[in-house]
Amino acid sequence: MAALWHMLNAEDIATSLTLDQLVGDRTHLNRIASDWEKCEEVPRTSTAAEVTVSMYLRESEGGSRSVVKFPDLSGESFSRQISHRTCERAYVEGLEGSGGILLFITANRVQDDVTIVDAASMYEGDKNSVESTEPVGWSPKMIPAQVQLVDLLQFLDHPPFRRGQRRVAVIVSAWDVVAEPKPRPDAWVQREMPLLHQYLMSNINVLESQVYGVSAQGGDVHSAADKENLLKLTPSKRIACVSVNGSSHDLSGPIHWLMKGG
Repeated sequence: MAALWHMLNAEDIATSLTLDQLVGDRTHLNRIASDWEKCEEVPRTSTAAEVTVSMYLRESEGGSRSVVKFPDLSGESFSRQISHRTCERAYVEGLEGSGGILLFITANRVQDDVTIVDAASMYEGDKNSVESTEPVGWSPKMIPAQVQLVDLLQFLDHPPFRRGQRRVAVIVSAWDVVAEPKPRPDAWVQREMPLLHQYLMSNINVLESQVYGVSAQGGDVHSAADKENLLKLTPSKRIACVSVNGSSHDLSGPIHWLMKGG
């Protein structure tokens, strides 16, 4: 979000979309964009700092217009939807239209999905392992990330959400951490999140998907050497957006694809 806001305002690279108007408080956007430009870590959104802004965008060629709503929600808001099966009314209303969805996942994560086979292999031949007699209480935090993502997508096909066909642009963020040789973003999702991939492929009648690998910073901002090199670049050119159509610096590409879905 910070990188997109900078790119649309800087206009220093060719983009599929240009900014017509912003509706909402730009203070938060300017703050996170400033952190991003300086290669600082953009702070997480807390529930107290949740904001919603709408960007009115226009095709650079063709002139078609669309509005993109960014409810900058905290992770806790989505966790509450998973654990308590509740969400804000504004969140439901924001999905009432016929537009598409940007679904963000990250490549920079701890592997949290363990299969039965994996679990069995952990204990085979381990003479030091002992059977625990203490039950461990279950918590929604134990749900693997891809299961939560599928659950969030399934919500959209049931009341109070309006049912209908949608486009979903899956954004794999922190694409720079994926080891070389990098697979195609859709192949990465198939390998790393097979349940999510299977769900998307099995529901193409209601969810038409496209996967993008996105590196908003272009490297590890926690590394002094990487940060020094990144700061030498034009900020917009640090961005990488990879899809089946190749790689570019244009972060508006996924949004443009959503617009083409009607």
